[in-house]
Amino acid sequence: MLARIIYGSVQPRKARSPVTRAGFIRLLGRLVLIDRINEDRTTNLLFQCSREVGVSLSASQIELFWLYLQELLEWNRRFNLTAIKNPEDIVIKHFVDSLTPFPYLDFSGSLLDIGSGAGFPGIPLKIVAPQLQVHLVDANRKKISFLKHLTRTLGLEGITAHHSRVEEMKHPEKPFQIIISRAFQRLEPLIQLVSPLLESGNTLVAMLGPANTQELSQFHALASAAGLESRQIVTLDLPHGRGGRTLMFLQKR
Repeated sequence: MLARIIYGSVQPRKARSPVTRAGFIRLLGRLVLIDRINEDRTTNLLFQCSREVGVSLSASQIELFWLYLQELLEWNRRFNLTAIKNPEDIVIKHFVDSLTPFPYLDFSGSLLDIGSGAGFPGIPLKIVAPQLQVHLVDANRKKISFLKHLTRTLGLEGITAHHSRVEEMKHPEKPFQIIISRAFQRLEPLIQLVSPLLESGNTLVAMLGPANTQELSQFHALASAAGLESRQIVTLDLPHGRGGRTLMFLQKR
């Protein structure tokens, strides 16, 4: 047996606090949960696919995503939160897709997610960037109820769900450092909507669908006309052939 000796004197061991029945049940429940997560094939899928887009998830983050998936599947049986119902598709088309901007930008400070729906991309980004102050906006009351329930269930702090339209939101005292959305098919209406909220140096992240060279050129022109500088454009394919994504990182001049 090893003994810890400090300056020649043996330190007496402190008596352990007795394990209560409630504490034992919580510990047992935790072990059962971890076992279920490890056996779920979506867990390995999330871990592998997130690495493919440049994001390495910790065990605690994997657990949060797994709980997120269970809550989303449960609520989606009663409310139409997302048309995607297959768990593996949710993992790639929602979770992994939401993480695609993460390697290209410092996600710190405050973030506004426009048209968040069932929490995408705001909540996945919050999971991988806990220091981020996240504001989720959606006009659908049921989706906002789900988001509030989800943040409580996952124990996430520094996240607020707003039942509102963006144009009706009260402007914050301090501007959002990052505004992001994947709810728009086209760039023009998104720029028109967020322009009043952007100040010099702030970043707009537009998560658009696949785009060809001509469309990318048009995006540049639209951004420039709105006083935005195209800092970076990333085109990528989601893992397992689940579609393409164009990420535009625009900064207010």
